[in-house]
Amino acid sequence: MLEVKKFTFNPFSENTFIISNKLNDAIIIDPGCYYKAEQNVIDDYVSQNSLKIHAVLHTHSHLDHMFGTAYILENYNVNLWIHKNDVITYESFEKVCDVYGIPNIQFPQKPPLFFNADNRININDIEFQILNVPGHSPGHVAFYNKENNFVINGDCLFENSIGRTDLPGGNHDQLLKSIKENLFVLPDPTIVYTGHGNETTIGKEKRTNPFLL
Repeated sequence: MLEVKKFTFNPFSENTFIISNKLNDAIIIDPGCYYKAEQNVIDDYVSQNSLKIHAVLHTHSHLDHMFGTAYILENYNVNLWIHKNDVITYESFEKVCDVYGIPNIQFPQKPPLFFNADNRININDIEFQILNVPGHSPGHVAFYNKENNFVINGDCLFENSIGRTDLPGGNHDQLLKSIKENLFVLPDPTIVYTGHGNETTIGKEKRTNPFLL
């Protein structure tokens, strides 16, 4: 059984997730902790639950989803995993922060690792099927765990909405295709953890999402 803990961080109200198992092994997905107080929230949760952090995963590397990546990599001495097609997003982090006028950011010194071609990742028995869902960004992925009936899908599918596609590398038609072909094939009860806002389910979005009817 996996535990999913959600935190909402930074001025973009981004959802960061810590996934842990019964042995207290854990990974962090999309660490958006920008302020020191937000970094402390992560550290306190890890300490209070005696978690062992083993990796950071990005659904995609937009600034709000990676503000805390450098801190986590350094503080916990772990690696970052991304999709190779999102390197362009990842490497533009500092430039985009400058465009938004966001100060005091830190770019990771350790280069990222890339997901394997078999589209699965298993880190200390925390296993995900990696779903390719480009459209919001070129290398956007979602992390599906069948056993625990959830998918962490970043900024692809939202409650009654979808991710924006007007950012560099975005493609509206591609995003709709990604959702229909790679998310809507999941069982209807699958819980969808989103990059912003509330959780939803695959079935609910298939029935009611106005962008996908």
